[in-house]
Amino acid sequence: MKPRRPKAITSDRSDSEADETSRLAPAVAGACTFLAGVWLILSPFVLDHEYTGGGFDGHWNDVLVGIALIAIGSAPLVEPRAASWWFSVPPILGLWLLVAPFVLEYNDGMPAPGITTSDIAVGVFLLLIWYVIPTSRVSHSRGQ
Repeated sequence: MKPRRPKAITSDRSDSEADETSRLAPAVAGACTFLAGVWLILSPFVLDHEYTGGGFDGHWNDVLVGIALIAIGSAPLVEPRAASWWFSVPPILGLWLLVAPFVLEYNDGMPAPGITTSDIAVGVFLLLIWYVIPTSRVSHSRGQ
């Protein structure tokens, strides 16, 4: 006869796995945000897009949003508890990146398909990362 494992051990194990997942969630979201920021800063040089638009051009928009994303992405990696209030900013910046090509008129004058595609892709990426990873559960469990 095989000895049976008590059910309490099994439930404790699943609870500990859930705790580990909730501890990793802000770090994963922060790392993805950090990498998106690095891409936005490098994209004007990698994609070699010109300064376009009638007003504030896409080059500087990408650099400034990229710097903000690097700072926001670093916060959960450095101190997850203190960075919980940053969790609402990346989706807002993601939404901004979705509309920025049209609001800032990147394609006014010379077409800028590279920067437009890059900004929309990074915007969708940020929205997916910050809504798929359960950050609300993480911030709730940190408060306990």
